[in-house]
Amino acid sequence: MDSGRERDVVIVGGGHNGLACAAYLAKSGLDVLVLESRDILGGAAATEETWPGYQVSSASYVVSLMPPRIVDELQLRRFGYKVSIVSPDYFVPFPDGTSLTLWGDERDIENIARFSKHDAEAYQAFDRYFDRVAGLLKDLLFVVPPNISLRDLPQWMATGGKFRDWNGRDAFEMVRLFTMSASDFLDEWFEDDRVKGALATQAIIGAWCGPMTPGSAYVLMHHWIGEIDGHPGAWGWVHGGMGALSWTMAQAAQAAGAQVRTDSRVAQVVVRAGRAVGVELEDGTVIRAKRVVSNAHPQTTYLDLVGESHLPSQVVQDIRRYRTRSGSVKVNFALDALPEFPSWDQPGSPHRGLAAVSPSIEYLEKAWDDAKYGRTSKHPYVELMFPTAHEDGIAPKNKHIMLAFTQYGPYELKRGSWDKERDVWAKRIIDTLGEYAPGLEASVEHVEVLSPKDIEERFGLLGGNIMQGELTPDQMFSFRPIFGYGDYRTPIAGLYLCGGGTHPGGGVMGVPGRNAATVVLKDHKRGVFMDRIRDFMS
Repeated sequence: MDSGRERDVVIVGGGHNGLACAAYLAKSGLDVLVLESRDILGGAAATEETWPGYQVSSASYVVSLMPPRIVDELQLRRFGYKVSIVSPDYFVPFPDGTSLTLWGDERDIENIARFSKHDAEAYQAFDRYFDRVAGLLKDLLFVVPPNISLRDLPQWMATGGKFRDWNGRDAFEMVRLFTMSASDFLDEWFEDDRVKGALATQAIIGAWCGPMTPGSAYVLMHHWIGEIDGHPGAWGWVHGGMGALSWTMAQAAQAAGAQVRTDSRVAQVVVRAGRAVGVELEDGTVIRAKRVVSNAHPQTTYLDLVGESHLPSQVVQDIRRYRTRSGSVKVNFALDALPEFPSWDQPGSPHRGLAAVSPSIEYLEKAWDDAKYGRTSKHPYVELMFPTAHEDGIAPKNKHIMLAFTQYGPYELKRGSWDKERDVWAKRIIDTLGEYAPGLEASVEHVEVLSPKDIEERFGLLGGNIMQGELTPDQMFSFRPIFGYGDYRTPIAGLYLCGGGTHPGGGVMGVPGRNAATVVLKDHKRGVFMDRIRDFMS
């Protein structure tokens, strides 16, 4: 069955990058249709009623990496986009009853000095260092990565302009970040184990590695490039939950003329003579399109939606070895009271910030050691956020939501299964938090545990990897997701990728969607021009 008119672009997947891509293409005048398999939009950036009256950001839960440029260009505030800064940046309690709070301002120096005057002085230089490096990386966010070929030499020359502010030392430091462990890197700056533990939290978020793994220093850097309202490195709570962000993007796309459909699962990309000419839905409906853009995981797109028979053997080999492992487990709680932290020693409330169980690098590495051998961490990393401290109406009166991002729980367990491990993991997280927030267990009314397998099944993030693929040097920039196709194009003419499995990687940022839109629009204009030439010649 054919649906009728041919679209300019069909986008597979209504995650936030797919919606961003749709908005940019529709604003440029293209006829765009977005197809989302679930009954709600947003992919992993979704708000779901997990329990009656509780509006839960079930997967992603804070925003930081989305540049102000995208918010402004898509006029998201016009459609209700509202963000509150999550402050403090991090509150880290320690087993000895002390704690370290990082606010992202001058208070950090005073707080660190209580543990080490040396580290307080070093932190000022450390902060300047990361501001410099983050600025350099931000210049590359909106670059379409050229492929490694002579044909792409003009693009490399154009990209070279982005490096005009780099000096030799900058290049050297970037190589170090991509190859060093976070542990070695932090050891160069700091001496107190608690300070290093507090700063190492972002070196493992969503990563299949420990803080002593080479390359983990870059993961730390990846999370440093964000900002909220001019506050570098800050995190933000989106009012209405992460689904509200996706909703505003959908509104921006629809206001520009795009059409968005839910409950529309794509079964395959229709390929004829090596070109994508549309998609076929599970019910057999074929939707014709000049171009198809996939927001799905790269491996899903290549191997399931396209199929090996349409791909060069080298591409099949490359995409099969694309690494997308994870030890991330999301645990969502409904509480009848916010927990109290006896070690909190700052003005204000810890509930309006992020809290993390990360007492030392050694603690995090031991947690990773368990996962390496197929076990869930005996002493896990836990990061907490309390949405109801920022917004009313997302939980019943006098009730609260606590969101916990935890590591590590391997996708494949050496013994047992996640069907049994979920309850064990929930109890372990509650017990771990109870060491720092006595009485927490009594306030827990509901718990939802999303293992890597659950994250894969619900959100299409293979392996449970929240970045749509690991952030390693061989899977970044021109090599993301695979060699030869880092420019959002694929071996199938007219088929593109726009998700976190492309440059600059995962996280709720919308940049891959925007960058992909520029490539699709360029190719579309070239195609229209060539059609006119052929019509003229005929």
